Amino acid sequence: MTNELIDRLSAELEPTPERALEKRLWLALSIGLVGTILIGPLVLDVLVGRPFGGAWGNSMFWGKLAYTIGLGTLGLIAVPALSRPDQYRIWPLLLAGALAVLALIVGTLGWMRSDWAMPVLMGGTALVCPWLIIVTAAPLLAVLLGMMRRFAPASPTMAGLAAGLLAGGFGAAAYAFYCGETSMMFMATWYSLGIALTALLGAIIGRYLLRW
Repeated sequence: MTNELIDRLSAELEPTPERALEKRLWLALSIGLVGTILIGPLVLDVLVGRPFGGAWGNSMFWGKLAYTIGLGTLGLIAVPALSRPDQYRIWPLLLAGALAVLALIVGTLGWMRSDWAMPVLMGGTALVCPWLIIVTAAPLLAVLLGMMRRFAPASPTMAGLAAGLLAGGFGAAAYAFYCGETSMMFMATWYSLGIALTALLGAIIGRYLLRW
C-alpha cells in the first residue's frame, strides 16, 4: 500500500531544470536592482533633494563604490548556497565582516590624525545616511526574499541575512551616487551601519518568511 502511494505521488514528477535556483535569483536580482536604482530619482532626488552624482569624480566616490559592491558581491555568493537545504556556506558572510572591520581600522587611522575628528566622522549626513541606504536597498531586498520563498534554505535566518547583505551592498552603491561625503571614516562607519541594518532586517524577515 505504501509503495503504491509513493509510486502514485512520484509518477508525474519532472526533473528540476538545471541551475533553476540560480536563474530565479538572477531574475530577482535584475528586477530588484531596477527598483533600487529608481529609488534614487523618485525618493532621494525629488523628496530628499539629493542631486544625482553628488560625489562624482572624487577618489572617495570610487572607494565607496568598490567597498559597497564588494560587500554586495559577497552576499551574492552566499545567497545561492544558503538557499539550499543541503548547503551552509557562510565564509562570504565572515569575509564581509572582516572587510567592514578593515575599513573601520583604516578609517580610524585617518580619523585620529585629523584636527577635525568629529566633523570627519559625522560629515553632514550621518544621521540620515544609514536609513537612506535601507530605503534604497528595500526594493531589492523585497524581491529577493519574495523569490527565496520558493526555496528551502537550511537556515532561513542566515539565508535572509545573506539576502540583506546583497541588497544592502548594492543599495549603498546606488546611494553613493547621491552622497557628497568624502571621508573614509564616514564611509566605514555609516555605510557599514546601513548595510549591516539591511542585513539584520533580512535575517529577521527571513527567519519567518523563508521557513518551510
